[in-house]
Amino acid sequence: MKNNYTQLHLHSSYSLRDSTINIDKLIKLAKKSKIKSLAITDHINMFAAIKFYQKCIDNNIKPIIGCEIPLKNKLSKQPDGIFIALCQNFDGYKNLIKLISEIHVKKRPNENSGATLEQLDKYNKGILILTGGRKGIFGSNLLIDNIIEKTKLAKSLKDTFDDRLYMQVERTNINNEEIYNNKIILMADELGLPIVATNGVLFLEKLDFDAHEVRVCINKKIKLEDRVNQQEFTEEQYFKSEKEMTELFNDLPDALENISEIIKRCNIHISSDSYHLPKFNTPDNRSIYDYFDHKVESGLNEIIKKNNLQNTDVYYDRLKAEINVIREMGFVSYFLIVHEFIDWAKNNSIPVGPGRGSGAGSLVAYSLDITSIDPIKHNLLFERFLNPERISMPDFDIDFCMINRQRIIDHITDLYGENKVSQIITYGSLSARAVIRDVGRVLGMGYNFVDRIAKMIPFSVGITILDALKQNKELRKDYESNDEIRNLIDTSKKLEGLPRNVGKHAAGIVVAPNDIDDFIPLYRVEESDEIVTQYDKDDIEKLGLVKFDILGLRTLSIIDKALIVIKEKHGDIGLSHEDITVADKKVFNLLQNKLTSGVFQLESSGMKRYMARLKPDCFDDIVALVALYRPGPLGTNMVDDFINNKHGREIDYEHPLLEPILSETYGLILYQEQVMEISRSLAGYSLGEADLLRRAMGKKKKDEMETHRKKFIDGAKDRKISPIIASSIFSKMEKFAGYGFNKSHSVAYAFISYQTAFLKTYYTSEFLSSALSSDMDNTDKVISLIDASIEMGLKISQPDINTSEYNFLSLEDKSILYGLGAIKGVGYNAVVHIIEERQNNGDYKNLFDFCERVSLSIVNIGAIDALIYSGSFDCFKESRLSLKNSLDKAMKYGQHKQTTKDAGQHELFENKSESFSFDKTKVDLKSNLDTVETRLKSYNLEKKVLGFYLKGHPVNEYSDEINSMSIKSIDSYFQKLYNNESTDDFSELATISGVIINSRIQRMGQDRFINIITIDDSTHRLEIIIYPDVYEKYRSLIKENEILFISGTISLDDYNGDLSMKANKIIDLDSARQKYSKEVEIFLSSELINDKILKKIVNLLEPHKNGKCPLTIKCLSQKHIVPLDLDKEWFINPTSMLINNLSDLIGKENIIVKYQ
Repeated sequence: MKNNYTQLHLHSSYSLRDSTINIDKLIKLAKKSKIKSLAITDHINMFAAIKFYQKCIDNNIKPIIGCEIPLKNKLSKQPDGIFIALCQNFDGYKNLIKLISEIHVKKRPNENSGATLEQLDKYNKGILILTGGRKGIFGSNLLIDNIIEKTKLAKSLKDTFDDRLYMQVERTNINNEEIYNNKIILMADELGLPIVATNGVLFLEKLDFDAHEVRVCINKKIKLEDRVNQQEFTEEQYFKSEKEMTELFNDLPDALENISEIIKRCNIHISSDSYHLPKFNTPDNRSIYDYFDHKVESGLNEIIKKNNLQNTDVYYDRLKAEINVIREMGFVSYFLIVHEFIDWAKNNSIPVGPGRGSGAGSLVAYSLDITSIDPIKHNLLFERFLNPERISMPDFDIDFCMINRQRIIDHITDLYGENKVSQIITYGSLSARAVIRDVGRVLGMGYNFVDRIAKMIPFSVGITILDALKQNKELRKDYESNDEIRNLIDTSKKLEGLPRNVGKHAAGIVVAPNDIDDFIPLYRVEESDEIVTQYDKDDIEKLGLVKFDILGLRTLSIIDKALIVIKEKHGDIGLSHEDITVADKKVFNLLQNKLTSGVFQLESSGMKRYMARLKPDCFDDIVALVALYRPGPLGTNMVDDFINNKHGREIDYEHPLLEPILSETYGLILYQEQVMEISRSLAGYSLGEADLLRRAMGKKKKDEMETHRKKFIDGAKDRKISPIIASSIFSKMEKFAGYGFNKSHSVAYAFISYQTAFLKTYYTSEFLSSALSSDMDNTDKVISLIDASIEMGLKISQPDINTSEYNFLSLEDKSILYGLGAIKGVGYNAVVHIIEERQNNGDYKNLFDFCERVSLSIVNIGAIDALIYSGSFDCFKESRLSLKNSLDKAMKYGQHKQTTKDAGQHELFENKSESFSFDKTKVDLKSNLDTVETRLKSYNLEKKVLGFYLKGHPVNEYSDEINSMSIKSIDSYFQKLYNNESTDDFSELATISGVIINSRIQRMGQDRFINIITIDDSTHRLEIIIYPDVYEKYRSLIKENEILFISGTISLDDYNGDLSMKANKIIDLDSARQKYSKEVEIFLSSELINDKILKKIVNLLEPHKNGKCPLTIKCLSQKHIVPLDLDKEWFINPTSMLINNLSDLIGKENIIVKYQ
């Protein structure tokens, strides 16, 4: 067995329910131990087969692919022990795929998975069977002397598998294992069957047993203490060496020799050199090549005719070249398949994006209507998409309307057959924070204790526990000083990154030329009962199968909705390149004026700021902005250089050949395509070679780059360009290539940006109402779009139970009617029911009529509360608080009416709901008064169900007073930022006022927390960052819906390009008045000067006397203002209660708090 040894029964972590074996670490162990072959036999799945196979091949290790499968007892339908199926050859691999797929596809809900003898017989070719050891198909029943039945089973399997059946023995210290081994050896002798030694490997080293137990508990959702007496696994199930196995089975040399024999017999080669494209059936049965040529050429002819293109030779030459490459690489059917389902989508009124990614650089794709972008007009390169010198499957990522993307998937499935199409699996993994929480729970540690440790892991993508220990000194200190924390972290490190569960890829589907399980095993996701591939998207691509990403883009849904509304109001309009010009001055005015909320890709504060400085005036500027507004370029001076160069700074081209390539980006290398063009023009690269250079620069491979540098300089020398200049240009290319963006993608998305900007410019209410409807579940987005609507001069009408629909509506009078579906707490079914009843039986007359007519089981009390608070019942001319106080009575009335009607009864003296008047004696009279207190309460309840203030705003109750404090609005700082032409950072000391509408806690680095609140002053919102020392000082004031005055530094947030304030002082309205007010003036007109009013004024003032703020009362007559002389005892404390009560009594216009 020397040098031909491995463990033939091994679970990787992809078994999910057990095993801590990471494939990379398994390979590393094999290389260290000089093991020349490895096997993988995961439990009823082949998830890791291709990854395992490829990594073995890459490391000169022989891969053996297998699977552990339960055998199903036909009578009991319960698993009857497990067996191991190993692929002897490629036929065996294909049969194992078929077997595993059938097990999952045919599995019924709540049924245990397993294979029947019939299935084993059906798929036996090329498969070796090991009988599973103590837990195997002979394991349990053999111990109760059921020898006859087991002998029959063994004979049956021998008839099927002949010399491919091995009796499996293990010595892992599981209960009764030796009794089983003795009996199985006797049976093997009697039947002339070989035996083989295995170890049921679940972890690499003996010390990993405890971590493995934790892994099992995580999967079972139990605590470690629940497995104290478990007899399922033992610490012996590690990857034992050849020496250890020889010592363990020295009495069974045949069992060891058969390991070597099986290794020799298992020889599998999985090809990744060919593509398996589905067959495209042409409509008229001509060859796909003739049909392809016809579709492409006729498509281009139509484009040339429609656009009146003049330089037709350029187009036909490029088309011919692309067709030749596509034919040569064997991708004709791929293009036709994509063309077919995009054409079907368009013919079925499903919006399709103009393109995405490098596919927009193909003229063939444009001619087939796969994309809507003219690659020649925009200088896009086909080789960036498909390069004969870089053999890879083309990959069209296609955007469809979010609402209808499933229809595309259903169409593809119907067209090619359910047996040839599948959605793709994804694997969830145990991330750093998640694994610490899971391990802590399993170890029985307290939630708060574990939560504290988990939160010490910095919140960044891909961070590991090891990274966190390096970055966080406090975590490292706790790890080194606390045994409990060390155990938690050490155990977590062993499990970190392991697969945890499976799911379905959000957009990916695979289409095969034959049955999908001829190539890929299928799996049933238990939680959703959906069938998916067992291989992920990367493995599917390695096997040469076609994967399509059917992506949903919400903006396309918004555009579609807007066009439907526009058609109803104004007739059909088109938005294609042929329908609209991308040089409309009004559209660019919109962009230059930063009115881009709701405009695709251009609506962030940072983007608005750059547009204000750039002042885009051509389509190429939008393309560039889409490419520039990314972390890479933003981290350099590229954006500033681009803006400055556009506005006149002299551009220094190192060589004249650079100018035609870089002029569109004002001398900067911004696009990957520019790197390719430079290498072609200056150094003689073919575009295929230039694409390889572009890839090498992106990957930053030093050796490869030095080779290209020499080639570039030599090529430039042939064109009489000095090596010094060539080297300098190459260095700049190398630097910018790291930030270079795919221009094809940028052009395609810039066109969607332009389309949305065009709609916002010319069909403002239709576009914004559609955007609001599409994003009604996202409060932040709704708020932004409401602001955008007001900014564009539209009025937002509050929801109305008698006129509102589910969605937002564009009205004729430049207004948008709020949609009932956007009210929190109402729900889709309730809104649909309300509207249907209204359409069938007319408007609702009052609350009692509403409660009588709607089903109160569909529209429950919570939904009606939300409708009241949102203002939907304001049309009934009752205050919202009064409606709330009457709701219980109205619902009882409605329930009584519905019960009577359902029983078929008729009341002799029937009270009609429309004749019902509110009984003012039975409701809280205070709630009916229009006071500051009731208005504030109403505003806050409205915010609770809408997410923001619509009808009124708390700050507006005090706007005159706040203005007198010389406090600027939040919006004024944003306008100052947008109009700031300087490239210097924006920073200003300020005091702002507003209401807290949101708050959250965020970790900052090494165990530092900051509080972030959002303040709204009715003009804009601003994030306030409150550091711990400031928070502790003012925490009692920080309450939602409270008006606060916050001082600090307003500056630009580097993360999101928005303004935020770092607070250093917070006071509330009472404190502001008492500290800063100079005088309170009360004005009494002649009608207010009477004993009753004056007595009430005195009673209100009495509790607030002897304060620090002077009080002046001025009596007004027709001709004179007479101030009353008051003693110092009438100096007052101007609290909110006093000011509000005086405002309610005499009107807020008659009371002024002075601060100057």
